[in-house]
Amino acid sequence: MATKRLPEDLRNRPKKVLPIIAVLYLLTMFLQAQIDPRARELRSGEQGLESTSGGLGGEFLLLPLLGFREAAAGLLWVRCDEFFHSGDYDAILPLVRLITWLDPHADNVYITGAWHLAYNFTDSNERSDRRYIIPAQELLREGIRNNPRIPDINFEYGWQNYDKTKDYETAASAFNAAINTPVWKGSDDFPYGAPLKAHHILAHTRAKQGRIPDAIAEWERALKRSSDQLARDPRNFTFISLNAAEKNNIREIYQRYYDRYTTSNHDASINPTKYPFVIAPPPGSTEPKPWDVSLHVKFETVRSKVFKVSGKMNIADGARVDIRLTNWDYDQREAKRRDIVSKEVLEKFRVEDDLTILMDTASVRKNKFEKELDMSKDPRMYSFAGDSYKAQFTFNIRATSPHIQDRHGYSGEGLTDVKENIVLDSRPELLATKMIEGQDGNGPVWDGKTVPWQVDGKGVYGQPVRLVRVTYKLNLKQLLGQQPITAKDIVPNDVP
Repeated sequence: MATKRLPEDLRNRPKKVLPIIAVLYLLTMFLQAQIDPRARELRSGEQGLESTSGGLGGEFLLLPLLGFREAAAGLLWVRCDEFFHSGDYDAILPLVRLITWLDPHADNVYITGAWHLAYNFTDSNERSDRRYIIPAQELLREGIRNNPRIPDINFEYGWQNYDKTKDYETAASAFNAAINTPVWKGSDDFPYGAPLKAHHILAHTRAKQGRIPDAIAEWERALKRSSDQLARDPRNFTFISLNAAEKNNIREIYQRYYDRYTTSNHDASINPTKYPFVIAPPPGSTEPKPWDVSLHVKFETVRSKVFKVSGKMNIADGARVDIRLTNWDYDQREAKRRDIVSKEVLEKFRVEDDLTILMDTASVRKNKFEKELDMSKDPRMYSFAGDSYKAQFTFNIRATSPHIQDRHGYSGEGLTDVKENIVLDSRPELLATKMIEGQDGNGPVWDGKTVPWQVDGKGVYGQPVRLVRVTYKLNLKQLLGQQPITAKDIVPNDVP
């Protein structure tokens, strides 16, 4: 059978088309660089593209080469959703990193990725791997830099610090940034930088800082905004509910101020005494003074890497003792990593394998608490690679229930401990205020009316929180059960 040959002009056609394709490809690359001013920076990360692609096929990598970066990012995000639902969490991290390189304006990827880092990596008892907090927050900070007009990333950054790290100062700054996000010009749908929830959580954050005048000012700011919205749309149930909630919160925070810190306007069901409740005489006494909580902690090794925490605390049911077991130098290493986040941490969300950190809580019931901590099942998370460790047991009243704060104050003004377990944050900026005379602070006592609190035209804010804490210094042999842990291992508390 004779071989059929194509006409010569048809055989030569690919040779004519290939140069045109090459020119168009180069033109696409040039135009993409002009459209995306961060192209060169984003391209710098593509050296590790194969290691960061999570084993994806070439079809996912072809789109960005053709200039369709956002389309590729969208397809990868769909793939991430599949991994979320299947529980394959390790596979998500490289995809999150790759997506944010391809599309630095994908705000939902920054938010979800940071939440995934901070909350989804857990041990066999569902305790979060705290080593991922730093890369989670750095991812959010990157998202904020790339998306200054999107308040949601700042809000998530604030929430992580409010909920996860209890760093209320950083949380307040982030919520403020969300609220003050510049409004898009000509936007009728979004006349504000952030939704009302940002005002609400900022008000709660101010209360946890002991900045009660600021908390009230924030509730009134939110009330003004919802009232304006309600005037425009009086039948809107959302605005009606928000407005009612804000009015209630303003009344509630004033009532708590009266009950806790003054001699008047008490709610008898909360403070039946004639004294400020934070220094009301304890049972059997007529002398107004702070309440002695007498924190006592016992820490034992049940077996290698399994521990029992028990103790007593003279406080109402519902209080929680925070438990933290770390390398002795963990705080210094964490501070250094926050200051200098390595390129590897940012690109691959690497954590330090030789760091061990566990955080948990034990609830107080009938003045006692007890908890078992099994750290033997998760060697990847708890490496115990160091020789020296710190076990800290802390009562932080700012993270506890309102009924306990009613008795002891927003900042623990009504707390003491005869064993000298009190730790007071000594930063000068927190020593400017007083909620009650004689209980910390060196500024004037707030009058319960001035909002925000001003002295000589300047805001004087903050109140140092009284932490109640017991600290052990331990060696590896003690944690492995090879040496006993005794009261002699209790050391002086460090000062924040």
